[in-house]
Amino acid sequence: MAPIRKAVSRVMRSLVMKFTLLTGALIFATTLMLMTLESISAQRETRNLLIDRSVASLQTTASRLANAVSENNNGFVDLYVEELIASLGAQEMYVLNNRREVLGEAYDDDREQGRLRAADMAVMALGAGDLRYSVHDGFLEMAAPVYTAERRLVGVVYAKRELVELVASRNAAIQRQTLIALFALGIFLPLAALIVGRALKPVQTLTDAARLASSKNLDMRINVKTGDELEVLANAFNRMFARLDGNLKRIHRLAYVDLVTELPNRERFRKETERVARKALEEGTSGAVLFLDLDRFKRVNDSLGIGEGDRLLEMVGRRLSEVARGCDMASASGEEPSMVARLGGDEFTVLLPQIADSADAARIANKLVDAIRMPFEISGHHVFLGVSIGVAVFPQDGADPETLMRHADLAMAHAKRAGGSAAQFFEPTMNQSAFERLVLENELRDAVQQDQLVVYYQPKVLMKDGTCAGAEALVRWQHPTAGLLSPGAFIEAAEECGLIGEIGDWVLRAACREAASWRARGLEIPVAVNVSAMQFEREGFSDSVLDALQAADLPPHLLELELTESIAMENPERVIEQVQPLRDRGVSFAIDDFGTGHSSLSYLTRMPFDVFKIDQSFVRDMATDPHARIVVETILAMAKSLKLETVAEGVETAEQMNMLRLQGATLAQGFLFGRPMPGADLVEFATDSSADRAVNE
Repeated sequence: MAPIRKAVSRVMRSLVMKFTLLTGALIFATTLMLMTLESISAQRETRNLLIDRSVASLQTTASRLANAVSENNNGFVDLYVEELIASLGAQEMYVLNNRREVLGEAYDDDREQGRLRAADMAVMALGAGDLRYSVHDGFLEMAAPVYTAERRLVGVVYAKRELVELVASRNAAIQRQTLIALFALGIFLPLAALIVGRALKPVQTLTDAARLASSKNLDMRINVKTGDELEVLANAFNRMFARLDGNLKRIHRLAYVDLVTELPNRERFRKETERVARKALEEGTSGAVLFLDLDRFKRVNDSLGIGEGDRLLEMVGRRLSEVARGCDMASASGEEPSMVARLGGDEFTVLLPQIADSADAARIANKLVDAIRMPFEISGHHVFLGVSIGVAVFPQDGADPETLMRHADLAMAHAKRAGGSAAQFFEPTMNQSAFERLVLENELRDAVQQDQLVVYYQPKVLMKDGTCAGAEALVRWQHPTAGLLSPGAFIEAAEECGLIGEIGDWVLRAACREAASWRARGLEIPVAVNVSAMQFEREGFSDSVLDALQAADLPPHLLELELTESIAMENPERVIEQVQPLRDRGVSFAIDDFGTGHSSLSYLTRMPFDVFKIDQSFVRDMATDPHARIVVETILAMAKSLKLETVAEGVETAEQMNMLRLQGATLAQGFLFGRPMPGADLVEFATDSSADRAVNE
């Protein structure tokens, strides 16, 4: 039975059967439509005929009852109506005199008499003195006025009957139409099947050829000579098959080989890892997956260009392959060779099919790190890279490619956060750490949307008299369960998930509104806001700052934007392009953490900045470390020569403050004067003498 069912199913799914059924459906629908139109016309004629007959009968009845109605002969009228209702086929019938009194009534059911309520149609016919009728819901209502021979209106005859003849006529028409449509279908369907089958025979030939081609049999040729589009299609198939055979190898290469480095790609590595991991699980052996991410590659790629970057990746792949091949040769014979693959970008993987223990994987990983540390020569330049490696051992750390690569990636991320150019084995706690980081990122997104962020302000004081000369805006997170969190708890997560720009924009707008509220109270306190690299590099940065000032109605001279030295020096020309339009409006700029980066003095003199902020690490150590003191003195002297203000960060002791004052520092901030505080507390700080007391101590 199964082969028969399969054959029937194949026939039912064929184009011949589908087109035949479609043709049959069209024949049936066309016949049915024509017959339906004929039926509608016949129904209309039947309906009109029934109405005419019924109305004529009622008018005849009205004429015969004229004398009896004029004489109010209840007995005659009632008897006449009782006898007439059956012959008319009515459901109800009654006669009213001109005073709307019932002279006779009859019903085809057991309805109680004497409770008649005259129909509106009977009342209207009696009032107007003319014939009335209407058809609704298959019932015909009629009311004929009763006139005497002298044309005096003496009453009205009312009847209501169901047009059962109309329903019977319609049912008979439907049966007749269905039989005719089925008869037409039985005659024309076999003929349509024959014609469609012959017309679609070349399509079956094309289908068979496509089925053979799907099994990689591409050496056939299709012979269709119909002179129409099907012959054109067959010739196109022949040309396509001729080209496909030559392209299969290239397609296979594109599917499994990275075109930049000629190494296996992600899909090939995944398949090989799946096979090796399954084999290791069955045989009780161990292997390892190494996930590699190049350190500092983006900077090199941006400097040299994409073409040279691809050359560098090719050299990295070649060097990794050499190390892996050397380790294979040094290992015992008979083992499967390792595989080096490129996943994309600057990410590589190494599959070690069999290792004796974790020490083997660590040894190979360290060799890979050492190999990448050696300089690469590109276009006459020596380029130095590093590599961070995560190691996942199978089957302990996972038995499928996705799990192994995810765990190795987590370990690589730990190695990179630890400084890079090192290898790190996966540990189960990394999964928990990654989950906690994901939860933190999700909560942080909610915090931005639900206004859980708040801004605190750390005062900046004048060295000469201790008065409040400004404040730095610092974001805090009012966590629903953990309480108030400092930036250290969430800023790194915000940078990794891309929220740092949105948070920075929010802090900028909030700080401008707060400073505007201070100004409205008579306190002009400049507010300094930190700008992230994501914010600064975004198109329209200047417009977003001006929009924030305009929305808060804050004069530009009361806003100071702080850029880190690393942002300022990464692309000095970009900094000049972005900063100068805002400085022209009155916004001031500061270099934050000055002294910790690698500033170019040639650019420093051209940079449109107003303030140097001396990093707190130098201020903290200047009393005990001569080198830190020299750095601070140098920065202060440089700022004085460039006519720039300086802000010493992290001032915690009176000794530090006195040393800075003697060296010419103009502003300071730190715990000695005040910790970050809400805006209301800053107003109190600025208006009382707490800063003066701190200076005089």
